Amino acid sequence: MPNYRNQKLLDLARSAPHCMYCSEPNHGQVVSCHMNSLKHGKGMGIKPHDIPCYLCKICHSMADGTMAPKMTRVERDNILYEGVYNTFLWLLRDGRLEVK
Repeated sequence: MPNYRNQKLLDLARSAPHCMYCSEPNHGQVVSCHMNSLKHGKGMGIKPHDIPCYLCKICHSMADGTMAPKMTRVERDNILYEGVYNTFLWLLRDGRLEVK
């Protein structure tokens, strides 16, 4: 089964009030990030599912391991898990994601 794609869900990162991990106010630096493991659909040259995780550039770099290379995989994944949880909570509370 192909990975889930939803550009509209990714684009909502621009309207997020803040980073969903560190709560830094969004001044245009918040982007939608993807999970970084095979179990979430990532592969060689393949992006994982478009599950929204709205992070600032600093938190995104930490989760990718480029800014804080000494962080463990578990620590980096926890940034993403917390970000996904907070992103979905914001989408639901703000009425941007409707459950039918």
